[in-house]
Amino acid sequence: MFTVEAERNIVISSLAINGGGRGAGEVKVYTRQGGFTGHVEGDEGWELVYHNPAVTHNGRGQPTELGDFQRSVFVAGATSQSFFVTSSKNLVYQRGTQEQAECASDGTLAILEGIGTDPTFSALVHTPRIWGGIMR
Repeated sequence: MFTVEAERNIVISSLAINGGGRGAGEVKVYTRQGGFTGHVEGDEGWELVYHNPAVTHNGRGQPTELGDFQRSVFVAGATSQSFFVTSSKNLVYQRGTQEQAECASDGTLAILEGIGTDPTFSALVHTPRIWGGIMR
């Protein structure tokens, strides 16, 4: 789970993920307005915007393009949006330094350090973590 902060109005329509293994696997992407704090252990308030049971993962270090979400995500300028990305092939991420610290920015959006968890909404949390994918 991680949060992005929009500098201006943006639309996020897809992701490229960094999978932990090769081959077909299930991928889900959930989103919610604002942060994820307090919304880690259950899906209440989250919206599933992408689900594909057979994404061909390219393996560690090789971006896996998901294709378009079933519904693009509009993020208004000066607001934040959180994402929960899961893969049955696992995801590669890095250890962070401080949850909610900015770890990447391109002048349009900033990606904040988040958490790692299992593929379901769970209390099992590894923090802080830096998401290892690409936003489109």
